Amino acid sequence: MATGWTQVIAKSVKALIVVCVTLTVAYITAPYVSDCLSLSTDQIKIFRLVALGMIAWGVLGRSGWEIQSYKGNNAHERFNSCWFNALYVLGLLVGCLGLLVEPM
Repeated sequence: MATGWTQVIAKSVKALIVVCVTLTVAYITAPYVSDCLSLSTDQIKIFRLVALGMIAWGVLGRSGWEIQSYKGNNAHERFNSCWFNALYVLGLLVGCLGLLVEPM
């Protein structure tokens, strides 16, 4: 019983760390992205929509029971988990940049 709760807490803390690091990276890089890209307001809106699309793709495209094994460590499940995490983190990063980047 304690192992289950330990795993839940550990995954929650790991997720919080990933989100905090992603937000920090977006906050630090946003001024540089603003200077380099010189995006218009409409382009920033597209930037934001791409971010939402990435997050939706990660969440909705995540397969579950149809590829799940008893131990949860086959190649399909590992790839699926990595793909979901990558899309989610990139979507969060792009979304944060979309909110923080200043239009030209």
